[in-house]
Amino acid sequence: MQLYYSLTSPFARKVCVLIQELKIQDQFEMIKIDPWTNPDLRQINPLSKVPTLVLNHKEVLFDSALICEYLSTLKDKALIYPTERVEYFKSLRLQALADGAMAAVGRCYAELKKPEHLQSQDMLQRFQATQVATLIWLEQHLDNFTKNFGIGEISVACLLAYIDFRFPEQDWKIKYSQLAAWFEQVKARDSMQFTQYQV
Repeated sequence: MQLYYSLTSPFARKVCVLIQELKIQDQFEMIKIDPWTNPDLRQINPLSKVPTLVLNHKEVLFDSALICEYLSTLKDKALIYPTERVEYFKSLRLQALADGAMAAVGRCYAELKKPEHLQSQDMLQRFQATQVATLIWLEQHLDNFTKNFGIGEISVACLLAYIDFRFPEQDWKIKYSQLAAWFEQVKARDSMQFTQYQV
């Protein structure tokens, strides 16, 4: 299989972390790509986004949540997704929340890269409010986290690391101390260490 990814995408990192957790690295050709400048990606993924997974039979999967679902079928799915129905949907909710917040953090970063006179203050306020509201929710719902490092927890870890990557000056760990303590533990995992963001 071929995985198209970038070292700045939190969605691609989520997939890479999962691959490490499942210990299936030997099944992949990892293709680092800039989806903004490489025209070839759109030939296989009309969205021209990472991650993009090309299967051995040449089918192509888009979207990190879909790719993670597929990858979980290559091993014992219970390693990544809870088997109990309520816990399963709580885990997917964590993933959905983290994915939405990752998109907001990324868009906020992109907006701030524009010349100041072209920045939309309304959009910046919306993206920043999304990040803050997400951190508050996570701090208040740590009981939603499972003991496993499953899809929900992987997604949240990639989000928190992405905030640190894009906005290292933020002091969210002080205000959300319980969430920060959890993050300190999981970011030491090999899967997180091997997949760190890079410019």
